[in-house]
Amino acid sequence: MATLPDPTNDLSPADRAVFDHVASVRAHSDGRPHQSEVYLRMFNNPGVAARVSAFGEQIRFHGVLPGEVRELAILRYASRMHAGYEWSHHQRPAHLEGISDTSIAAVTRGEVPPDLPLQTQAVLRAVDAAVALRSIPEADQNKIVEAYGTAGAVELVAICGLYATMSYMCAAFDIEIEPGLPAPPF
Repeated sequence: MATLPDPTNDLSPADRAVFDHVASVRAHSDGRPHQSEVYLRMFNNPGVAARVSAFGEQIRFHGVLPGEVRELAILRYASRMHAGYEWSHHQRPAHLEGISDTSIAAVTRGEVPPDLPLQTQAVLRAVDAAVALRSIPEADQNKIVEAYGTAGAVELVAICGLYATMSYMCAAFDIEIEPGLPAPPF
């Protein structure tokens, strides 16, 4: 077992302030008042945890992609990579963004729901390309840039990188999905 210890009792006051900030920023969207296990364990290296959480905060709460597009992209990434922790943690945020269970199920199965806007369909295919380490198809990139600008295209690929980091942490350190969150179907 590669489980990491809970470092909270050993954090400096400055690191504890960052830790508390990370938990409070995510409390509404995550639906829990306490720190998620992945960030809790990541604070065994407070510098890394601070920077990864700042990156995540930028993407999730200050990004250029609309919330429903961001959450569909995260769910698509999580499904493609069988990143169950991330899939489970983004069910509630997806619902808060108005994404239906039908769309979530389709995206999880690897489908591109035809009732989604064309630019959102392009986003899902772009995530597929990024996961496969392929170039985004030109027509899809053009739709994404037209809808969200070049910054949106960059943010979309950065989402894949952020959630790759999170999924590596979960896999490498045996971080389990917290009780009460939905179990991934894969």
